[in-house]
Amino acid sequence: MRFAISDGNAGLRQPGIILRVDGKSVGKPGFFGLDKRDDFPPRLLRKLYGEVNADGLRDHITAGWDAPVENSELLMAVEAYVQPILQQAFEQQYRRDMQLAQARLQKAIQTRLAELPEHKRQFADRAIRKVLDKYYGEPDSKVEPIVFVLLEALERSDYRLLLEHIADSRPRDVAAIAEGLNDFGLAEMAYLVEQASARSMFLDQLEQLALNTATSEAIMHKALERNLWVFGPEFSLFSTNITLKRQIEEYLQKKYVGNKADQRPDLLLNQNLNGEYLLIEFKRPSHSLNHDDYIQAIAYRHDLGKHISATIRVLLIGGRRSPDFPQINREPDVNVAVFDQLIATARNQLQWLLRDKTGIAPT
Repeated sequence: MRFAISDGNAGLRQPGIILRVDGKSVGKPGFFGLDKRDDFPPRLLRKLYGEVNADGLRDHITAGWDAPVENSELLMAVEAYVQPILQQAFEQQYRRDMQLAQARLQKAIQTRLAELPEHKRQFADRAIRKVLDKYYGEPDSKVEPIVFVLLEALERSDYRLLLEHIADSRPRDVAAIAEGLNDFGLAEMAYLVEQASARSMFLDQLEQLALNTATSEAIMHKALERNLWVFGPEFSLFSTNITLKRQIEEYLQKKYVGNKADQRPDLLLNQNLNGEYLLIEFKRPSHSLNHDDYIQAIAYRHDLGKHISATIRVLLIGGRRSPDFPQINREPDVNVAVFDQLIATARNQLQWLLRDKTGIAPT
């Protein structure tokens, strides 16, 4: 394998690596997968030239020697070998240029970066590097507006400017639309970082409530009623409304009157877009869920089922489980949660989501 990277400003007329098999060139020069990577600047590809000898591919070439056979496993192995070598060479030659470009840009926006919260500054640095990588070799007059749009989204936490940028693009201007959507994705990640920070603070406060022995069912109900994401992604699509609240209120008023009024449970009825219902019963964080709680929860479902024809899932939540709480042979669609585990799981999911989408974990 022999290759070189031009250090000239202009790209080569016919860049790429020629594949040779038994001394013959196969098809047109290519880039062994580098041209398919989103994180590799296309302008750099125009500076690459060379050749790779792979005689072992002789049985994997089309009859006219126009190209390798499609989906050849041996060709994939050659690509897997060649690509990291090329990428490392580019890194060594151009990474310093990238760093200098980022330093110049950060100097121009230093004041705005300093005003951002710490978690947003981390994201801004990461996002700016991505922009510089993508638009390597482009003039500052093109790169700076993109970075400024990104900072605008980070500062305002909305998408108005980005949506206008996309809307102003002509339908045939595919490049402009794609660029706008890419910027929108960066702002979406910025919003995700901010949302994760807020949710992390929410979990801190929720944990304090759960640790307080004086916290009642009603307090936990109020805290979680509009924050069902805490229970997991599958519960995020459920929400309550005036009609559902009225149904629960009418049911409880009929069932818990007179001497039973002080036994009134704390129930929340939700519904998702598929028409499924979720009935949540809150117990105090100091309460241990027992067999009687289970029997009571499914009894609520049976009573409500007389007026609701759709599936009703049950979620029972308290401070811990008693030994007599049924582990098996439960009715279908009955889930149980304890506050400590619930909060810990929500934190883990939040951290996983941030690492997966942005590579940043919440502080």
